[in-house]
Amino acid sequence: MDTIVNESIPQQLYRPEQVRDTEATAAERAGLSLWQLMERAGKAVFECLLQEFPAPVQVAVLCGKGNNGGDGYVVARLALAAGYEVSVFAAAEPTTEDARRAWELWLQAGGEVAPLEEWEESTADVVIDALLGTGITSAVREPLAEVIRDLNTRRLPVIAVDVPSGLHADSGQALGVAVIARHTVTLIGVKRGLCTGDAADYCGQLWFADLGVLREFRLLTEASAWRLEPNQLLQWLPRRAANSHKGSFGHVLIIGGCVGMAGAVRMAGEAALRSGAGKVSVICEPDQEAIVAATPELMVRGLQSNAAEAEALIEAATLIVIGPGLGQGSFGQGWWERVRELDKPLIIDADALNFLAREPLQREDWVLTPHPGEAARLLDTTTQSVQRHRWDAAETLQETYGGVVVLKGAGSIIQSAEAVAVSTYGTPAMATAGMGDLLTGIIAGICAQRAALGIDLWAATCASVLVHGLAGDSAAAGRTRGLLATDLLQELPRWLNPHDDS
Repeated sequence: MDTIVNESIPQQLYRPEQVRDTEATAAERAGLSLWQLMERAGKAVFECLLQEFPAPVQVAVLCGKGNNGGDGYVVARLALAAGYEVSVFAAAEPTTEDARRAWELWLQAGGEVAPLEEWEESTADVVIDALLGTGITSAVREPLAEVIRDLNTRRLPVIAVDVPSGLHADSGQALGVAVIARHTVTLIGVKRGLCTGDAADYCGQLWFADLGVLREFRLLTEASAWRLEPNQLLQWLPRRAANSHKGSFGHVLIIGGCVGMAGAVRMAGEAALRSGAGKVSVICEPDQEAIVAATPELMVRGLQSNAAEAEALIEAATLIVIGPGLGQGSFGQGWWERVRELDKPLIIDADALNFLAREPLQREDWVLTPHPGEAARLLDTTTQSVQRHRWDAAETLQETYGGVVVLKGAGSIIQSAEAVAVSTYGTPAMATAGMGDLLTGIIAGICAQRAALGIDLWAATCASVLVHGLAGDSAAAGRTRGLLATDLLQELPRWLNPHDDS
């Protein structure tokens, strides 16, 4: 059999139960037995081991009692035959037919199985995590929890089978404790929990093996979500026509920038211009104009919501952004009350989301961009609950408020009524003030061009989130500290022009 594991990850994402409920039928239609699937799963993980940690190294395989453990026994047998020094530690004897067969073949090959408790006294160069599969939904119990804590403390390189043990394969949250893997080889379908939330800290490099049933699996079930990839920008952001002019690409109006927070609207405005909006106007609190107008391309006015001259700015706008640096005082409150009922596409961010949480409203022509804390206020729940159920939170936000919702964070989720996507791009270096203002500006800039680009609100928002993450990655250049939000501005043209070779 040819190599069956690779680093090319499909964009289709699935709930773990979709894979569990469908794999047997998919295998049958592909002319394979479940035992053959287990052998292929073990071979896929072994191939990752062989590529990343060539023999001879000392390998410890930690096996659970289910089919995930069965995969581990297959890995152990293949590694032993390839010249690795292999030790297997098991939580219990296998409880499924195929896992027991894999266990017996390991023993027949001359392997031994030690109790899992003995793992802590052993040594290894690399560990295969085959303890828990995708079925776990509650906190990891002892003694497995202690084994996982010990494994993480030892900081050994770990290859996880399908999903790091203890990580919820749908929500991406650690269930009390989870294995911190250097590599995760996920099988048949990519579980959507591997792309958001805590998963960024636990999965390491993601590998994929379809085990030879990909076609049959996709015919049996539809993707639950989609993972964004840079090549999609080729479709969403085509080259401009040679006779383009600024009037073709929209006029963004951004409202915010109260005393002490004028920099927020300035950054949002710069990002909107960099992202291709034809014109950007900013309304800030009076006496803050000089701060915002330090970017000369921005057209800036200091106006309260009852100012008559604001009407012309509103009328001229293709879309309106409200929130960056808005504040929750009279300036912000007045503008929120004026803007929320306007018959214009809206981008709602920051303090405008807090006003919305107090007086819920639903409409279809807006984009909401909450971080988990703001999402919690919009849903009248806790930040912890949002993070434990990120997919559900994004869906509920969209159902409640309409439009397109961007639930920010590691693995930002973009949810519309018809589709949901996740961006796995971005870096911890972006965990600094102003990054959200920049994202809001990028969304505004690209959404203002929708007519010229020929894309809908969801696709424009997906493109924006993707560009934001990619710009952060390239600006950080592998570093995790020292990045300013404005550092991304110089990186935006690189990703906003995907057809350019330079």
